[in-house]
Amino acid sequence: MNAQDQGICAKTVPISVCSQLNSSDHDCLVLVADDVSILPTEFELISQCLSAQNSIVSEFHSGIHVIYCESLPSKRIVLSFTGSLDRDYDDTRRVSEAARDGISHAFKIGSIRPLLALAPLKALEKIRILPSWAKPEALCLSTLLGALHALYVPLEVREFTLRPVKSDLHKSVKPSKVTSLGWFPGTYTVDHAHLVHIAWCLEEGRRVCRDIGGSDPERMCASRIVDYIKAELSDTGVVVETGPVDAILYPLAAVVDRGSNERHRGAIVHLEYSGPLAGDPNDSEVTNLFLIGKGIVYDTGGSDLKVGGIMATMHRDKCGAAAVVGFFKTAALLKPEKLKLHGGLAIVRNSIGSNAYVSDEIITSRAGLRVRVNNTDAEGRMVMTDLLCEAKEQALQVVNPHLMTFATLTGHVVLSYGPNYTGIVANGPSRVMGADQTFQSYGELLGEMHEISTLRREDFDAHKAQEEYADLINSARPVGGKRVRGHQSPAAFMIVASGLDSHMTNAEKPLPYTHFDIAGSQGPCPGIPTAVPLLTLASRYLLQGFWEEVSKL
Repeated sequence: MNAQDQGICAKTVPISVCSQLNSSDHDCLVLVADDVSILPTEFELISQCLSAQNSIVSEFHSGIHVIYCESLPSKRIVLSFTGSLDRDYDDTRRVSEAARDGISHAFKIGSIRPLLALAPLKALEKIRILPSWAKPEALCLSTLLGALHALYVPLEVREFTLRPVKSDLHKSVKPSKVTSLGWFPGTYTVDHAHLVHIAWCLEEGRRVCRDIGGSDPERMCASRIVDYIKAELSDTGVVVETGPVDAILYPLAAVVDRGSNERHRGAIVHLEYSGPLAGDPNDSEVTNLFLIGKGIVYDTGGSDLKVGGIMATMHRDKCGAAAVVGFFKTAALLKPEKLKLHGGLAIVRNSIGSNAYVSDEIITSRAGLRVRVNNTDAEGRMVMTDLLCEAKEQALQVVNPHLMTFATLTGHVVLSYGPNYTGIVANGPSRVMGADQTFQSYGELLGEMHEISTLRREDFDAHKAQEEYADLINSARPVGGKRVRGHQSPAAFMIVASGLDSHMTNAEKPLPYTHFDIAGSQGPCPGIPTAVPLLTLASRYLLQGFWEEVSKL
């Protein structure tokens, strides 16, 4: 594999703890704050400078300010205000976005070795009951993650820098934005060495997710996604197995793959990771996660073609699978105990052509359900269902299983909750566990916001085929000419078509299943993918010890 296919093997920028604001190792101080009128002794070196600025600048509590500071070797401070933090609807995104914007401004003015610091947030002192996201470890980690988001360089940009320069017309590009990132502990009493390690490992996973999810449909066609996954997960302890989209094993996925030529032929990828102390299959303390990702390399809509310009941005339809790969990367770095991960990815292109599947076809799923296609643009549920069925079969043989699907699945979830929010849909056993609320809470710690949707009987009824030929239709029938409950019913379809409906709360062996629709939260396009819901999964399953032990308060 050449350097381009390996993505230059670029790692996340190194992060180091720096206890001195006046360290000559850094060429700019990026300070995140909500109020700088009075700062503690840890910031004494810059207090006078900020006080002077406060006295001459009105509205010195919002936006970004570049300040000359004689007491620093770099002579410059980028001050990024969070804005209000004490209202009912404020959350940690105020902090992470301030860090992101501050770091972005720092490298725009030429900084390549910024030092990041979080001042004490005075607005939080007004809150009677401090929210979980406002605890020191969560605030510090959110700040670092916001900065690291700004420092990501897209894979294709990194690779472009390898080419001989033949024109002065293209934008100036660099393989990295900075050479290092410093972190000033300030007043926060956490284990900062552990903190920056956690942040780096999380960002490595997000980098992998962004590389796959954000790259164009040729750079990340199915075969090159497979190559990338193998390269990134080599020597990590993750077992990677790949194969074709077998029509016997994965008939619903295979019918979608059928329309692609050999160059765009799809793949099924299985990932396995076993953490320390997770070797005993009968250990009741081991958790088994089955993570199924939608990896639609490009979605033309198939025979139900996307028209009127709405096909643009469909290279992002692989972000669900990308998030699963990124989570495996982070898990392999953090090595959580008593956790086993089982991943299944459907890497397929939904193409249009003489071999493409069409509405009215009837396909029998792996679980034996006859599915009549009535919308080829509902391909995401098709490619994941047989993998979900396979995961169900495996989950019945292990302790503490939890099945999940991740997909940029519907426009309906964006209409329901707007951009930036994931729709979580849980089956009965998952809801009994409180999994949907748990994911919501753990996501909020690090700024990934989720809304909880509920499966209702109408969601299951909407996919019943009203005929003798088939059991199900793959797309819910419109009600009154409008598509209703459009992000809940696909989960119901996958539950029934995979046979998971035989393992509801009333079954002898109930299986918890949670679906994440990330169509609205995967990030702006054009722009940088968010890697949602990687931080939520990590917060819930990889950082338990961090949340419990890092804070010394």
